[in-house]
Amino acid sequence: MAEKVCLQPCLGLRKEAVLARQALYVVHEDLRPETTVLGCGPALNANVQEDVDFINLYPVLAVEACDLDCATRLVDKKGRPVAHKLRVNEAAKELDIALHALPEKHVDVDHPAVQALAKHLAERVDKLLAAG
Repeated sequence: MAEKVCLQPCLGLRKEAVLARQALYVVHEDLRPETTVLGCGPALNANVQEDVDFINLYPVLAVEACDLDCATRLVDKKGRPVAHKLRVNEAAKELDIALHALPEKHVDVDHPAVQALAKHLAERVDKLLAAG
C-alpha cells in the first residue's frame, strides 16, 4: 500500500486550472495532509530533488485542465507514468459544477466548486492509497 499520493496540478491559466489548483491545496492542506504531497511543475522540470522524489516514491494523481495534459506529460518525461489522470471538465460534469459560472481570474478555496472538486479528489487519493 502506498504511503502518500503526489498531487500534480495543471499550471494553466484557464479557470479550470485555477479551480483545480485551489482544490488540490484544500486536499493537501485540509482533507489529506498526512497522505499527500503537492508537486510543482516548474520544480519538477528543473529537477529539484524533492519534486523528483515525489514522483519516484508515490503514485501520481495528475489533474488536467485541458487536452494538452502538461502535468501528465511532464511526469512521463521524467520516466514515470501517472497513476491516475483526472480531467477537470469531466469531473465538473459529474459533480454538476458550472464552469462557465466561475469567476474569470480567481476562485477562493471556500467556493462551493472548489470544495466539491476537493472532496472528489480526496476520494481519488483514497482509492490510489488503497490500490497500493
